[in-house]
Amino acid sequence: IARPCREAAEASPPSRGQLRRCDQAIRQPGIALPVRLAMLLNRGIALLQAGKAEKAAQDFDLAIQAAPALAEAWINKGVALTRLPGRQDEAVALISHGIDLGPKDPARAYFARAQALEVAGRLKEAMEDYGAAARANPDWPAPAEELKRFHVERRKVLRG
Repeated sequence: IARPCREAAEASPPSRGQLRRCDQAIRQPGIALPVRLAMLLNRGIALLQAGKAEKAAQDFDLAIQAAPALAEAWINKGVALTRLPGRQDEAVALISHGIDLGPKDPARAYFARAQALEVAGRLKEAMEDYGAAARANPDWPAPAEELKRFHVERRKVLRG
């Protein structure tokens, strides 16, 4: 039953048909909560890939309402808000809350927060989170690639 939403999330970007099939699957009655949550998260991810951040955030909100301790819902909502103008600070707070809840993949959570911090202009914190992502999963090359863009410069401060 969850396959249409998983397939839509795995497509980059999903087709209208894939999104429509996911919508139809979610509307079916009697879906067990864990399956429904997975479907909402996957549809939200598919909507993000389709450039529909506001609609994606709505799916993540539904998941949060149903399971407030689901770290991935908070993190994904933060990712969605990162793509909406003026919502970066809120995005950072949501992703931080998701990290506090203990996500299944901490490296991706730190990476998501690093991106939100970078968009918000908080570059030092972004660099720290890219580093945390790299430490959390040393085999994942994306954080190390992002860190290459940063240059730390030490300055001598005169006091007097």
